[in-house]
Amino acid sequence: MATRENFKKDLSWGEKWEKIISLHLSLNGCSNLDLNPEKNYKYDLIGKERGVPTKWEVKSDKYPKTGNMAIEIRDAGKPSGISKTEADVFVYNFTNISDKFVYLFFINVKDLKALIRDNFDKLRVVNGGDNNEAEIVLIPMKRFQSHFRVETMKKKLWDLPE
Repeated sequence: MATRENFKKDLSWGEKWEKIISLHLSLNGCSNLDLNPEKNYKYDLIGKERGVPTKWEVKSDKYPKTGNMAIEIRDAGKPSGISKTEADVFVYNFTNISDKFVYLFFINVKDLKALIRDNFDKLRVVNGGDNNEAEIVLIPMKRFQSHFRVETMKKKLWDLPE
């Protein structure tokens, strides 16, 4: 069972990764990036991609080699996570599937929602988070990787946190 202390520690770790991914985006052509300036948690980053205003939802995963992307859809019976985000682009950050690279999986939020909706009967839903109240859809990456644009970051180059 997750505790409030675990949540704070995980949140801090995730926010560090949001900063790193913001820098990665800026080095790859995105501009005017800001980390959730309104602190409303409807998205994680805001800026411009190819001159177009864009919001990103970033989720970082430190659990090695599960083969799944874990996407929260509800918490305590209420829509949350991907169901509530106002982001345009979802970034799933696998930090521990390689010793050399971090893998970033990009997908438009509307496409991710459609992928989940259209395949819901084939996906596993598990409980997690504080008091196991969150409902999380597990997306097997071997089967669905083709739906995502994948980018890598070298760990040694960035001296990235574990």
